[in-house]
Amino acid sequence: MADASKFTAEVFRRASERPEVPPRLARAATCVREGKFTWEEVATGNCEHPLAQALFAPRAQEKLWPLLAEVAAELESEPPPAEPRRARRAPTTDDDFSEYTYLEDLADQNTRPAWPQRRGRGR
Repeated sequence: MADASKFTAEVFRRASERPEVPPRLARAATCVREGKFTWEEVATGNCEHPLAQALFAPRAQEKLWPLLAEVAAELESEPPPAEPRRARRAPTTDDDFSEYTYLEDLADQNTRPAWPQRRGRGR
């Protein structure tokens, strides 16, 4: 017989999302989606709803608990999530313009103007 103490809210949630979900668990999942109770309440045993209590009935121990034990074993064998990588350099803020030179191109005189100038016109 499986150990019910390993049946966390995550175990119930993942088992209810499987394609071969037993009808008893499918009805309980419908109640969770409707907001009648949560998987946390079911896992801790604090839920008084009959469908939640039916998950711990003797018949459920025969039919449902092997699936829950399988899901719990899969969760235990999964590696823990990796820590996110940190940025090497802090991003610049919007008001820090020290790395930008906007007037650099205006400081140098343009030796080749874009439009050729004709000599003698306008004088």
